[in-house]
Amino acid sequence: MEKLRINIPIGLLFIAIFYTFGAVVLVIFLFADPIQTSNVIAKVHGLPGSTGNWILPFIAGLGLLIAYGLFSLSRWGYLLTILYLAYFGSVSVMLLRTHGDAVYLGNLIWSVLVILYLAVVRKRFQAT
Repeated sequence: MEKLRINIPIGLLFIAIFYTFGAVVLVIFLFADPIQTSNVIAKVHGLPGSTGNWILPFIAGLGLLIAYGLFSLSRWGYLLTILYLAYFGSVSVMLLRTHGDAVYLGNLIWSVLVILYLAVVRKRFQAT
């Protein structure tokens, strides 16, 4: 039997690796410096800094789910990524307006670029 070979666009591979790396870093910081890291992660997601350490495994799990969905070229992975980036980009716009910090501008640029790229390669995703 012939093996099914799926060619993943290099951009999707890069994005999936980026989210996997970010998730691994969050898990490491869950043990290294959970209070400071959870404070920062909560704030960049539009939540109060006192949200708690649960935000680290939650965002790490979400990152791994996004990475798997993109890597498998699944429709749910495409939609989950779009929804997450729309939320993250919207929060970044609000935080950029109130704080004017360059970090939020970078987050906004990342969100917009990835959403635009996903729109370009949308036909590569299966209907699963």
